[in-house]
Formats: sequence, structure tokens, C-alpha cells
Amino acid sequence: MRPEDRFVERLRRALSPREELLVGPGDDAAVVRSPAGPLVVTTDTLVENVDFLPGEDSSRLGRRAVSVSLSDLAAMGAWPDFLLLTIGFPESASEDLPLVIALAAAKRAEEFGASLAGGDLSRSTEIFLSVAVWGHPCREVIRRSGARPGDVLFLSGWPGEAAAGLAVARARAGGDRFPGSGGWTPEELAVPYETRLLAAYRDPEPRLALGRGLAREDLATAAIDVSDGLGADAARLARASGVRLVIESESLPISPALTAFAELAGRDPVEMALGGGDDYELLFTTRAGRAGRFSDPPAEWGASVQRVGRVEAGDGAFLEEAQGLRPIGDLGFDHFGEAP
Repeated sequence: MRPEDRFVERLRRALSPREELLVGPGDDAAVVRSPAGPLVVTTDTLVENVDFLPGEDSSRLGRRAVSVSLSDLAAMGAWPDFLLLTIGFPESASEDLPLVIALAAAKRAEEFGASLAGGDLSRSTEIFLSVAVWGHPCREVIRRSGARPGDVLFLSGWPGEAAAGLAVARARAGGDRFPGSGGWTPEELAVPYETRLLAAYRDPEPRLALGRGLAREDLATAAIDVSDGLGADAARLARASGVRLVIESESLPISPALTAFAELAGRDPVEMALGGGDDYELLFTTRAGRAGRFSDPPAEWGASVQRVGRVEAGDGAFLEEAQGLRPIGDLGFDHFGEAP
């Protein structure tokens, strides 16, 4: 178990149970009983030099901070209502910086019918943003703990593109060559690919519509937001459900943009897809009899969906290759480790 997951387990054991808390630490969001019905509540933080590079556009920061929090609600099959935003900024920053961030965050929330209700400002040595959002389940909440042997494993989107986008942004900011690339530079990556990869990192799309569809049609037996890396988050879903997840290497979606980047940068696209992080896609399981529903996903879901593997009896998350099964639970970002 990774240090971050051990922390969550220790915290859960130390907290006292409360009847109104329907889902506590250890899932993508908390679920709280209220007179108006269940509330789905989550929070996320972005920190300069950890989650984004110095000099990042302020409006993009506001959008991204909201998007990554909304991704947690998507995994629970919930829809947002309100959010709070806290902004920390250094003394050297102008007063326009937090305003630009806040207005961009409010606009991003409005795209999903949610409203910025308030927040806080603080001085800090580096820029940070923290978003707390609450909403309502579209039906029954989807949890990480419902997968069963015989289920089929699906993934939205294209894993690894955000990690490649971060590498491109770093190279652009520093005028560097891609590490280990033998001299290749970002200029040699086709412009459409660079644009796509940078957008995947800087402006992720929370899969709220997909999560709503999964909940309303009772399609997902379990789901998780892929934020720290496909390998690490697959292991979390497997642990919560008490099963083994097997990702089949030939089914793992690798986009042409990621392939092109990997060739230039001397990287393995499969390893980037498994451990890159910042994807904000949904990894979910469904009963085998319902898997056909995803052969032609409705346009309103707003995302491509790919069958990537299966659920078996056992434990852990593995990649099935020609050589056999390889554990992948350690691939991805851990908040107790070094910044990516």
C-alpha cells in the first residue's frame, strides 16, 4: 500500500463514526445526509511547483482548479451545485491575480450549472488554490467498492496525454530538450499534437456527463477518478472492492499524440499511460451483461469509452502482457513522494 493510502486508512480508523456521514474518507467524495437529500462533497488543492508550473496563466489556473474537483463528483455519479474557492498568493502578486483566478473559476462552474458561493484569500510563499464543491447524486452514488469478479473494466479518454502535456510545458518554459531524447526538442512535435497534449494537462474536462449517465442507467458497479495515475488508481479501486483488476495491454488506449511525443522524448507510452497522472478520466466497472451499452456511447456522455480489462477474484491491479501479469499499483503520483 502506498504512503498516501496508508495515511487515509489510519485516518479512517481514528475518526468516530457519525450517522449523518454516509460515505467518509477513502472514496472520491464524501456523502452527507441532509434534510434535502444526500449531499456529495469534495475538495482539491493545486500548489505551484507541485501541481502546476510557475508563470501559468491565471485564468487557466481558475478553470483547472474547478475541473479537478468536479472530476471527483463525476466518479460518484453526482452533479455540482455550489463551490468555495481559497486562493493563496505571494506578496509580490497584484490584486488582479486572485480576481482573474476567481472569475475564471466561477465561469467554469457555470458551465455545469454550479455557482461560486464564496471562499477565502491568504498570503503564501507560492500560489495555491483550494476548491470545495458540493452537489447532489444523480441517482444512487457510485462508489469504489462495488466491483465483483466477472465485471468488465472500462476507461474514458486517453491516459498519459496530460503527463506528456506537462513535459511539453516544462520544455517550452525552460527551453529544454526532452530528457533522454537524444536531442529532440518540442519544436519537432507536430503542432496539433502539442496543442492536444497541452490542453489535456492545462484544461482537463471533468466527466460529469458520463458519470451522470452511468448513475442514471445503473451501469457502473464501481468507479474512480483517475488523477494520480491509472496504475495507482486501479489499485485503489481493486482494494476498495476486494478484487483484482487486470488491464489488458492490447486494449489500453494510446493516442497518436502520446505516441508521437513518446517517440521524440524517448519515453514508453504505455508507462506514461499507466503512471502519468492528471488525466481526470473515469475508470469504472460494469456487469458483463451491460458491457454492450458502451459499444456506441451516446453523444451526451461527452467522452470516448474503451473496454480495457476485467475484474477477477484476488487483489491488486495488474497489466496483462505477453510475458504474463505485471503489478502496476505503484505507478503514479503519491503526495508523500517527490513532485513529478
